[in-house]
Amino acid sequence: MNQYGEVFENEDLKKYTTLGIGGIAKYLVKPSNEKNLIDLISYLKENNIKYYVLGNGSNVILDDSYFDGVVIRLDNLKEITFDSNTVTAAAGVMLPMLVNVCLQKSFISLAFASMIPGTVGGSVVGNAGAYGHEIMEYVKSVKVLDSEGNIKDIPKNDISFGYRYTSLKDKYLVLSVTFILESGDPQKELLEIRERNEKRITTQPIEKKNVGSIFRNPEGTSSGKLIDELGLKGHQIGGAKVSEKHANFIVNEDNATFNDVVSLIDLIKEKVKEKYDISLVAEPTIVRWKEV
Repeated sequence: MNQYGEVFENEDLKKYTTLGIGGIAKYLVKPSNEKNLIDLISYLKENNIKYYVLGNGSNVILDDSYFDGVVIRLDNLKEITFDSNTVTAAAGVMLPMLVNVCLQKSFISLAFASMIPGTVGGSVVGNAGAYGHEIMEYVKSVKVLDSEGNIKDIPKNDISFGYRYTSLKDKYLVLSVTFILESGDPQKELLEIRERNEKRITTQPIEKKNVGSIFRNPEGTSSGKLIDELGLKGHQIGGAKVSEKHANFIVNEDNATFNDVVSLIDLIKEKVKEKYDISLVAEPTIVRWKEV
């Protein structure tokens, strides 16, 4: 597999997730470019080898058992190209990096995403959002690899999407995304980003390993408020703990396992359903290797 890029054997996946949880993967491959990625996936399918594409690991709860397959990271797919009022970013580009590059050219549309710690590919698939905006608002088209190995450009109108959801999930591998951009005052946006960052430091447990918001917000209320009202802040199962700073965050307090986190999620869902008759939906993807 060396012809496709960097190859690591028996790689510990803990260091590739913001939650600090993950097992050992038989192989981890970082394809050198888009063509190598496409060729690698074709090879894996032909040889019936299991694989999983992992973005920045910021919105995923990863099984910590052994994965007898290949984890693919898109770290080397980092190309960014501008054309008039559009920008095309490869799937491996980090969102904060894209925001910075756009602001340098006085394009402000994506400034809301400056603190979303995900890749372009993963963020578009999950329609990541913050501060009243979602990334699909600014998407023009998405270049994907389909299950048959065909490359397609899908216009935004052919993608159904909603709150933290797009129809791309589990159907396509995103290769790159083209965004439509709006011009504005980058200094004003940078000031807002700084203010938001300061607020985030005081209201979210960014000093601890976490996976961001654990639950989507139900209509008309917030998950954090419901969990807080149930007195679950600080509740702990094994090494996984409901943050005392923000109830909709679970932190890896002390070498938490996959089962610790999933058990705590299930407990919260059960308590919220019991008290409020609301079914909370987990925001991160929960990956079990037996289902890959």
